[in-house]
Amino acid sequence: MNTDDKEVRELFAQFLAGWNAGDGTAFAAPFTDDIDFIGFDGTSFTTKAELASFHQELFDKFLKGTRLVGEVKVRFPHPDLAVLVGRGGTIMRGKTKPSPVRDSIQTLTAIRTPTGWRLTSFQNTRLRPMGKNFLRWVITDLLWKGAKK
Repeated sequence: MNTDDKEVRELFAQFLAGWNAGDGTAFAAPFTDDIDFIGFDGTSFTTKAELASFHQELFDKFLKGTRLVGEVKVRFPHPDLAVLVGRGGTIMRGKTKPSPVRDSIQTLTAIRTPTGWRLTSFQNTRLRPMGKNFLRWVITDLLWKGAKK
C-alpha cells in the first residue's frame, strides 16, 4: 500500500469516525468545501457546511448513538483522482451488529488538492437485491413511498 492509498483510506476512516462520534463537522471534514453528496434516499448536498449541519441534526435526534461500520476498496484511475467503493451498515443504538435493511454500498471520489487528498463526491445506495428477500424489498419500498406522501 503506497502513501496515496493510505491517505485516501484514512479519509474514509475519518468519515466513519465522524459519524461514530455523532459529530456533523467531523463527519464532513474529509470533504472539499464544494461537494456532490447523494444520500440513500436521494437527499443531496452541494457544500460541506450543508452536509455537516444536516447530519448534526440527524446525530442529535434520529441517529443518536448509532455507529457506522464498513470497508472500502480504492483504485486510482489518474494520479490525482481516487475512486472508493465502500460497503457497510449502521449499527443502531443498543444493538451489536448492523441491521441488514441498512446495508449500503457507496461510491466516493477523492481528489488531490494543494493541501492533500479530499473527498469530493459521495453516492449511497441501500443494498436491496430484488431476487433475495423480495417480499421485504417490496414492503420496505411501499412503506418508503407512503412516508413521502
